[in-house]
Amino acid sequence: MEYRGYDSAGIALYQEEQNDFLVKRCAGPVEGLVRLTESIGETEKLGIGHTRWATHGVPSEINAHPHRAGFVVLVHNGIIENYAEIRRALLDEGILFSSQTDTEVFAKLLEKECRVQAQSRHSGKSFETLDRDQKISVTLSSLKSASEKVSGHFSVIFVIQGIEDRIFGLQQGAPLVVGHFAKGALVASDLQAMLSYTKDLSFVPVSTVMILHKTQVEFLDSQTLSPKKVKMDHIEWSAERVAKEGYEHFMLKEIFQQPSVIADTLSGRMPEDDLGAFIWDNPQAHAALWKNVKKLYLVGCGSAYYAAMVAKYYFEKWAHLSVEIDIASEFRYRDPVFEVGTIVGVISQSGETADTLAALRLANEKGLTTFSVCNVPGSTIMRESNFQYSTKAGPEVGVASTKGVVTQITLLSALAQDVARLRGRNPSSSDESVEGYRALARLPQDIEKVLLNAQEYQDVGASLDKMRTILFVGRGTMYPIALEGALKLKEITYRHAEGYAAGELKHGPIALVDKDLAAVVLAPKDGLRAKTLSNLEEIKTRGAYIVGIGEVGDREFESLCDRYIGLPPASWTSAPILYLLPAQLMAYGLAVKLGCNVDKPRNLAKSVTVE
Repeated sequence: MEYRGYDSAGIALYQEEQNDFLVKRCAGPVEGLVRLTESIGETEKLGIGHTRWATHGVPSEINAHPHRAGFVVLVHNGIIENYAEIRRALLDEGILFSSQTDTEVFAKLLEKECRVQAQSRHSGKSFETLDRDQKISVTLSSLKSASEKVSGHFSVIFVIQGIEDRIFGLQQGAPLVVGHFAKGALVASDLQAMLSYTKDLSFVPVSTVMILHKTQVEFLDSQTLSPKKVKMDHIEWSAERVAKEGYEHFMLKEIFQQPSVIADTLSGRMPEDDLGAFIWDNPQAHAALWKNVKKLYLVGCGSAYYAAMVAKYYFEKWAHLSVEIDIASEFRYRDPVFEVGTIVGVISQSGETADTLAALRLANEKGLTTFSVCNVPGSTIMRESNFQYSTKAGPEVGVASTKGVVTQITLLSALAQDVARLRGRNPSSSDESVEGYRALARLPQDIEKVLLNAQEYQDVGASLDKMRTILFVGRGTMYPIALEGALKLKEITYRHAEGYAAGELKHGPIALVDKDLAAVVLAPKDGLRAKTLSNLEEIKTRGAYIVGIGEVGDREFESLCDRYIGLPPASWTSAPILYLLPAQLMAYGLAVKLGCNVDKPRNLAKSVTVE
């Protein structure tokens, strides 16, 4: 799972001869851990490991997982919000800490609970002197007691000295996935870690304790410790899809996968003719979902939020539906007002994004109807939403989303067109609606045409290596694409980039413009092109270097640019996706030129499961 961009790594293996766990940790990428463990790991049959993305405590060996507290060895994903309060209480009791992490706090708390309960339940005996079955019983009740004392959104996996044939886990809001085998079991926070070994997986629900044996997996309710049924899913993704397949980076491979994953996302869903209904997994529930809807909230983070911004244009133009978009991390804290007839849609590539999940849960608590646009079957967000619209991007390994966001925009476009039909906005009365359907049908082929010139776009990006600031500007649907283009460049090149609505430049940002600024101007031949070119002139006259992305043969636009990227004619429906492709490849080309780690940019994680 190192591809996610984490900053330290560690592993704990049970060694039978020593009757103890060997713990190895290091700061930096997994390669460092590999060097530390070259002489071990061939005979051990039980272990846990972790790749950390720092939240509490700087990236360092001392803060890396696993953390040990006496006989407890533990790894943790997510955040324990009241860790400081618990830490102070444990320090007052004389319990010492070696790290700054909230993870070590939970490990120390769990060990303390095990000691207290062993003495109270077994006539003053220490935990170490209990037999194996007594230790298992005390461990489970102590885990329950410890979890009741903490608040937050997290999961833990741990092993106990003296119980060398079990791995214990608790899902309290952060994802856990169990892989099933005839002999043995795996657990991870992401299904991609296990696809090379098994496609039979269980997505562990919230408030569930998990116990891995060599031959079976037990699931218990975390409150009652009674057995809990958790279904097993069969995932069809092939392990080969996670390999680079000859591309230099996963990101480049995933950019070139975009025609096929868009085709997959639309496959089986397109109407039989221009006037027909789109086909969804449960058409009756889909129709009921949108019946009497008066207002739509679309909520997401990062690229998913920008996909929602594009979708706002689609829903308002085609379906005449009032749409509000929200950043998930703000949505739950700003006291949104929900009117009768409001529906909430959340967008997430992984289905585990903590802020988006919290927004979904808020909407569910308020009694609103919810739906999700998500790529991972069985993920928490898909399970907890009332209706699911699945994208089919497959595994996305590169931290910077490419095929994930374009499949989101594609699906939302199809959904907006179908909601227009359900609201009586008959496509036969609007040429643009019919064109929207046709644009989706030919979108994979249009993308392939754009990608024929991929090297040109990379070269344009590489040529911007001396620029201090790179500004992406556009109007209408090109505005969110400008934001997404700037995000891609920031993520993988570490250069300052901003996306801006072209008409807003004169209200402040134009003060940044000088010869060390490059402006990437997105201007397809639509009703806003003339206004965008006027804004371009404002930037150009102040000395900026202009890169234009427009329609091939647009001589007026091209004459205003220092570099020009000409794309095939695009409809209003497909332009957001087609114009995003050069921006993705420009960012990639510049990152390669600068020698950046394209797939694992610093400080970032693929699936952000902390708030």
